[in-house]
Amino acid sequence: MAIKRDDAGLLRQIRENTEMGMIALETLFPKVEDAPLGRYLNQKELQYSGIRDRAKREMLKEGEEGGRTGAVSELALRGAIHAETLFDTSASRVAELMIRDSARGISRLWRAMNRCENAGHTSRELAEELLLLEQKSIAELKKYL
Repeated sequence: MAIKRDDAGLLRQIRENTEMGMIALETLFPKVEDAPLGRYLNQKELQYSGIRDRAKREMLKEGEEGGRTGAVSELALRGAIHAETLFDTSASRVAELMIRDSARGISRLWRAMNRCENAGHTSRELAEELLLLEQKSIAELKKYL
């Protein structure tokens, strides 16, 4: 049985959000000098990876292509991060960028959840887990501002 269109759309958005988050974190790691912030970002990357892997597993289980974030999107994100941290790599600046990107991810995910209203329980549960992770992340990163 093929995966439902709404499930596929929501799972693709989850995969995209988590991969973009992981790319952002990988780009920021070399710039972070604050040890506690670095540990937090490492932990967050592992959480993103776990959610992404579960989304891909659900897609593959139903015969849907797992996919990957496009090279142009990845390059644009890395370039933007390098430009935005060119003169300021403080913990405050890194936290500000992460908060902004997490808020964007939340908006994209809510949009996908509203658009894919017929998605199944598993897909919605995974989306809600990612939303909670992003909301907690914003709250945690505020202490670095």
